[in-house]
Amino acid sequence: MRLVGSAITIAVAILGFAAIAQQTGTGNNQPPAGSPPPTPPANGSQPPVDESALRYFASQGDTRRVNAEIARLRALYPNWTPPSDLSQLSGAAGAVAPDPLIERLWNLYREDRIAEVRAAIAERQTADPNWKPPEELVTALDMVEARRRLTNASDTGQWRTVLQVATETPGLLTCTNVDVMWRVAEAFARTDQPNRTRDVYTYLLQNCANPGERLATLQKALTLLPEPQVTALLQFERKTGENPDDFTSIRDELARRRVERASLDSKLTASAEDLAVVERMIQNTNEAGPVLILGWYNYHHGNPARALELFKIALDRNGGTKAAEGYAMALRALERLAEAEAFAYEWRERAPENMKIYLDIATALLSQDPPPRLEPQVLARIVPVVTAQRFSDAAQALGWYSYNTEQIRTARDWFRTALTWKADDEASAYGLALTTQRLNDRAGFNAVVAQWRGRSQRIAELADGTIPASRRQPAATPAVVAPVPLAQPAESAPLPVQSRPAAPQVTVERIETEQTFTRTEANVRRRQSQARSTLGRTCAMTRNPAGLSGDSALTRGWCLMEINRPMEAVAAFDQASATGSSRTREEAAYGKSLAYLRKNLTSEAAVAAAEAPQTRERRVELGASILTQRALAAYRDGRYVETLLALTERARIVPEQNDLLLIRGWSYLKLGRYGDAEKVFRAVQQTGYSEEAAAGLNAIREVTGQIRY
Repeated sequence: MRLVGSAITIAVAILGFAAIAQQTGTGNNQPPAGSPPPTPPANGSQPPVDESALRYFASQGDTRRVNAEIARLRALYPNWTPPSDLSQLSGAAGAVAPDPLIERLWNLYREDRIAEVRAAIAERQTADPNWKPPEELVTALDMVEARRRLTNASDTGQWRTVLQVATETPGLLTCTNVDVMWRVAEAFARTDQPNRTRDVYTYLLQNCANPGERLATLQKALTLLPEPQVTALLQFERKTGENPDDFTSIRDELARRRVERASLDSKLTASAEDLAVVERMIQNTNEAGPVLILGWYNYHHGNPARALELFKIALDRNGGTKAAEGYAMALRALERLAEAEAFAYEWRERAPENMKIYLDIATALLSQDPPPRLEPQVLARIVPVVTAQRFSDAAQALGWYSYNTEQIRTARDWFRTALTWKADDEASAYGLALTTQRLNDRAGFNAVVAQWRGRSQRIAELADGTIPASRRQPAATPAVVAPVPLAQPAESAPLPVQSRPAAPQVTVERIETEQTFTRTEANVRRRQSQARSTLGRTCAMTRNPAGLSGDSALTRGWCLMEINRPMEAVAAFDQASATGSSRTREEAAYGKSLAYLRKNLTSEAAVAAAEAPQTRERRVELGASILTQRALAAYRDGRYVETLLALTERARIVPEQNDLLLIRGWSYLKLGRYGDAEKVFRAVQQTGYSEEAAAGLNAIREVTGQIRY
């Protein structure tokens, strides 16, 4: 399309011929009132041109108005040529002196006093019915009033009115009224006609010359058009001429948006070129926005160390709550949970997302295996926040932390609280069952069993092995770490740490760490070490295994076992089973069983072991390990009959080692079977465990009041 063309032609290109034809009365030789003159006839004859407005503006020395009027007349009369000497229009020899009223009307028009112009015209026509105002003045007034209606409709969101006015006044749609064109483009977009919006912007970029307006056109397109259409508009960049374009900022913004999308979706990958654009933005501005985008991109694409650096920069640039959220999450991904908790605590009340990440980090901190040594001030921070937010996962974590540090009553209260906040939390129900059993709270234990027996296999198993209260004694499991007294829910005074029984007891933890080191276990250690070596630092990075191949998922599972993250390893082994070969599925089932065993989930381990055929050696190993953990779990919980049953079943497949024999002896003692206990302790005494066995024999003497030989 040519730069110079009739207003009707421009309108047809933008609004569509049908709409213009309807408004201009196609098929009728009489144009509607107020419409501009028709295009010149084919023979090249030129209709008279009313230069009164041009003459007036020239006489006033208003260069801007003169140039605008010349552009308007050229659009209406393509064959018209403006005078080479504008002085001919103002005071030239022989020129007719202008009508004082006309001069006054143009002066009012120049001052944008349109209502007064209309009033003066009406007054003159009342006095002289034969008088007519200059056609150019009427057209100019119509244009101003139409532009005002269109602008007001645009400002108030009356988009269909915008299009109606533009259709009725096509003379507005020229490069002298770029703002009007922008408003028409937006009206198309707001009425679900994006292709028409694109057409308007295309016309502007093809025909209008002002570089600032051309760049602004693309900036507006960024807000209204899909990115592919904006990218297509870049082809109209003018790189030569007196006023070349520079659309670099538009290209950079498109790259930034692509990286931003990929920063929120780990399945999307940004190109190196786009990432370089955002890196350049970080260097060229002090804003936090680009830093946050690149920080989240690195976080979601397995590079939390770089993400941590970027989030720190964003914090220094006043990145606010989003930067703090990312910094805390990066610390967590790097397993720096203590730092993450302290940092996230300071930001917890700034935004809901910051509170959520603090609770998640606190839960992860409490849930570490083995339990960490937490300072009193850390727990003093966590407990009130968990209580105020009624966060069931953290309440459950506080329950297990209390349980593992031998604060059984506090643990029971936290498990109850967690169930109050989340009634279907099976893990908290299991914790409540364990603690009520440990505390010999038969009524509480029975209530849990009655509610959960049909929904939890492990609670049902716990109930089936329950010993009558009269025969139950406290379990002898020592604390894993030196415990910090932990407050009960909704109480400020912490409970003292429960004292340990005076009589020496065998430590279950020692048995768990002193198992016979078999050839199979050596192979497991080797697999774990090799996987850790293969993956290196990426092993510790949190990643969804979905999408990994069978072999890659298997390697990741063994690596996670090496760094003691068994539940994440389970997910990796599941992926390996789903996508790997038969050999890979066998290895994955084996690894999954070991992962569950490491978390003392014996029932789950047994199910996992059956997911794929195993060698006889592995079947024996897994069976022995499962029975060992069942025996130890029962012993911890004071279920001594169940302990003996598990040990007896284990002894059928592998020899019973001394540590487990000591457990058997103490179980006999707890059940009052002193003769059986004495036989076991004396047998162990003969194999080198004299001190531990002597402690058992002394306990029998104290209970029976006899010295036995």
